[in-house]
Amino acid sequence: MSTDNVPPTSAPVGLRLRRYLWDGVLPEALGLGFVAIILGGFVAAYFVADYSWSRQTDATHQSQVQTLAQVTATSLGALDENDGTGTRLLLQQLGELPTLQTVRWLTPAGTVRCAWPPTLINARPGTAAADRCTATVPVRTPTGTDLGSLQIICAAPPIGGFRAAMLWTWGIAAGVTLLVFALVYHRLRRHLKPVAAIERNLLGYASGIEHELVTLTLSDSLGSVAQGWNALIRQLADIEQKVKSTQTTGQSQAVLARFEGAVYRRLIDHLPFGVLSIGEDCVVKYANAAAGALLHRELDVVVGHVVDEGLDNAAIAQAIAGARSRTGASLTVDDTRGEGDQEVTLRFRIMALPGRSGGGELLVTIEDIGQLRENERARDSFLYHVTHELRTPLTNIHAYVETLMQPDFDDEQTRKECYNVIISETRRLSRLVEDILSVSQLEVGTARLEMDDVDLLRLVRQMVQDNLGGADECQIDLTLALPPKVPKIKGDKQRLAVLFNNLIGNAIKYTPAGGKVTVQVEVADQSVLIAITDTGIGIAPDDQARVFEKFYRAADNAVQEIPGTGLGLALAREVARLHGGDIRLTSQLGQGTTFTIDLPVSLSRHAEVTQK
Repeated sequence: MSTDNVPPTSAPVGLRLRRYLWDGVLPEALGLGFVAIILGGFVAAYFVADYSWSRQTDATHQSQVQTLAQVTATSLGALDENDGTGTRLLLQQLGELPTLQTVRWLTPAGTVRCAWPPTLINARPGTAAADRCTATVPVRTPTGTDLGSLQIICAAPPIGGFRAAMLWTWGIAAGVTLLVFALVYHRLRRHLKPVAAIERNLLGYASGIEHELVTLTLSDSLGSVAQGWNALIRQLADIEQKVKSTQTTGQSQAVLARFEGAVYRRLIDHLPFGVLSIGEDCVVKYANAAAGALLHRELDVVVGHVVDEGLDNAAIAQAIAGARSRTGASLTVDDTRGEGDQEVTLRFRIMALPGRSGGGELLVTIEDIGQLRENERARDSFLYHVTHELRTPLTNIHAYVETLMQPDFDDEQTRKECYNVIISETRRLSRLVEDILSVSQLEVGTARLEMDDVDLLRLVRQMVQDNLGGADECQIDLTLALPPKVPKIKGDKQRLAVLFNNLIGNAIKYTPAGGKVTVQVEVADQSVLIAITDTGIGIAPDDQARVFEKFYRAADNAVQEIPGTGLGLALAREVARLHGGDIRLTSQLGQGTTFTIDLPVSLSRHAEVTQK
């Protein structure tokens, strides 16, 4: 029986106290801990505020006393030195201040020249108490003659009223906070009480203390959650009873077996790889839809036929026959069919089912590993190109370093050339590593874009200006054509700059001297088109489909003679696609190439930039 149905008064005092303090999702001990933390926070805040206010008040009063002393000293210095009446009147006026306690005008020799109250004139100057503020300033005539010093001692202002007000304020705030916390905590605990009861019952059931589902029911006094839980438990108990009753007959067991078989068959039919079940007589007993698609055969041609006829592959049939003696072990066979773009590689995994001796049933899975092999080839190609690109600058750096390390080497001009080559090759390595990291981050989706409004007119104009020097060195005419207005786009300005710079730099690099490169910006319906056209060597039709691949460079001798890594176009296309656009290519061998960047304009933005 559930312990939640036992009246609380019948439980031992220790058990009731433990439940009250520790049991439940939100135990009372946790609430008391929060109360202690809140009270401690308010007390600490009160003492910090009181200390800060006291320090600030003392500093302010000390500043006021210092200012009063300075003004009084200036006034005394301006009076006639023998004007005793004016001095006494000035000190008497100071004595009317409520917080002023003593004023002494000391001579340069240290004797009291004048004081208030007058009874202090013969007293020896002392120091102020801890609860007083003192200020001592020199007294000088307008001509600078030293007349001694002026000492003023004032009582510190009382702050007892502020402390009482602050204590009341913090006390009320703490009381209101604790009251609100207590109400919220009590309400949460009340709502979560059924959950705690359910948790205790489930722990008892899992540990074996309770064996019947009906013992998990709760008292209806715990609310609607407990009532719903009880209804669920009763339904589960009814289902359990029905299952136990149906298992007593062989007919019911057969129904369940057929039901389970249908469920498993439906699951296997939707697997993404092929599954074959082969009987002891080498006849295919079952094949799912994926197996028929991978084998390019109808299922009725495969199922019910021997392996030789169903698969029409002697090598696979021989492997299946040899796998019958390998109980519990798997045999893998790869079968490649077709040629060129039609080539397909299937991997057959053949395993004798456990618990069977030789000649038993076999399970065969079929998987298309073409993409896996393509990934392996891409990885090998990537490593090859990276190694090749890193080897050249490293070799040059090594050679020039060896030249510099020769003991009898003292040619200053050659030394400078060596250093320049080493720096140039180091920068080349740095750019290569940066491009590789950028392409990899963009492809796997780990790169972060700093999206903001981008002024395309200014950005494209800046990229053209940055490449004017290189165009002039190559004797190439670089021109820019801009429309009057271009809408702003949302994008990462730095990555868009890399995109434009790569395409403009490529156009200049692959255009012979005397050629022309044109950068033109046009506004379409919901996008901006940036076309970079050159009169260079062009791209062959067979190479156009692969120029955006990493490290790919055309086999044309004119291309191979120009240094490059084959990463610029790959990086440019990834940047364009991350911004929701793409890059189109049109080219004719020997006549030139046009790369068109299509960048979408956000529909929620209507701001336009006017060309200046």
